[in-house]
Amino acid sequence: MDNLSKIKKFSKYIHLLLSFLLVVIPLYYILYWAFINYLPETLINVNIHSTPLIPNKLPIKLQLIGFITSLLPLSALTYGLVNIRKLFSFYKEGVIFSFEHVSFFKNTAKALLLWVVLSIVYESAKSVLFSAGNPPGSRVLKVGFSSAEITTLMVGGIVLIIAWVMDEGRILSEEKELTV
Repeated sequence: MDNLSKIKKFSKYIHLLLSFLLVVIPLYYILYWAFINYLPETLINVNIHSTPLIPNKLPIKLQLIGFITSLLPLSALTYGLVNIRKLFSFYKEGVIFSFEHVSFFKNTAKALLLWVVLSIVYESAKSVLFSAGNPPGSRVLKVGFSSAEITTLMVGGIVLIIAWVMDEGRILSEEKELTV
């Protein structure tokens, strides 16, 4: 089996996996906020240290605000997954270098960078929502920037550089095809 055949074969599986994730991840967000009051606190406060002083249920209004806020990073994540999925749809057809590839890489890099910013906003909003039932003076606003965000920013930058390299490869490939 030659390399192009392997690329086509594995790209088909990755395309399928990305299609699955594009359905499951938004569904997870919907279910998370719909059943937030029934989840154990250890599951809710995975990335947040603002546990309520007095255990209480999140009112429907705050659940809705939480869900709407969660749409911010979800939209960036979905945009990135859609672009990666489109990229692998080209690979599964055997198209390796094209202008669209460069565009998909650039869009994926932008989605990663945007996802970092929107995740910080979302996690900050979650900290406020989860401590809203605490007495005044005990409410929390947590704004965090950790190694996960730094790693995602680095990956986004690397993907952007890969887009530039892919564009150069595309130009060379087109020049080679036009050479007689």
